[in-house]
Amino acid sequence: PLRRNVTPEEVGNVGAFLCSDLASGVTGEITYVDCGYSTVGMTGI
Repeated sequence: PLRRNVTPEEVGNVGAFLCSDLASGVTGEITYVDCGYSTVGMTGI
């Protein structure tokens, strides 16, 4: 984990990427924007 909270801008950047042509090969993906906390099982941040 990055040991910090995610900013609204970072969440928006992921959304913008997924709506762009750069993400044309991304299908059926669950994308977490939580600074890596979901990878170590930390919930309720």
